[in-house]
Amino acid sequence: MAEETIWLVLGLVLSLPFLLIALLAILYAIAYPVMLIWAVFFSGKKLDAQIADTTSREATLRESLGRDPLTTIDGGYRSDITSCEMVWAGVVFGPSHWHQLIGFFNNLIGGSIDVFQKVISAGRAEAVQRLRENAVANGWDDVINVRIDTSELGSKGGRKNPIKAVELFAYGTGVKYG
Repeated sequence: MAEETIWLVLGLVLSLPFLLIALLAILYAIAYPVMLIWAVFFSGKKLDAQIADTTSREATLRESLGRDPLTTIDGGYRSDITSCEMVWAGVVFGPSHWHQLIGFFNNLIGGSIDVFQKVISAGRAEAVQRLRENAVANGWDDVINVRIDTSELGSKGGRKNPIKAVELFAYGTGVKYG
């Protein structure tokens, strides 16, 4: 009787990893389609909500200041600048799994990939808005020479592992007038 119990316990212990793998495979087979359907319906809404939030924050800041504190002009026409310093803000944006799937199929056909353009536009707007908020929080009157740089974020390996996100870095020179 004890020998049968030992063999039963040993059999359960040895089969446990296989049972766990089978259970995870079943869960993945059910969860992946559910997650994909969820992304179809809600990933665009989340991006739209992020864009609306950025636009709202921008409108509130412009309303409170009465103007936009950012400019691409170099500021050389003003002689009453009392202090200046580099001001920057960054954000990392990436498409959802659903957006990547749409982009993949769009890439097969060719042409403009509107989904990615929307994601990058949202990222640019967020980076510039964070630059505005950073400038106001640090007491700068204006930010001149505003520029936006981008860099791709992805794993090493070239084309086999495509870019999954983009860092957007907005910067300029914060100035105070005397």
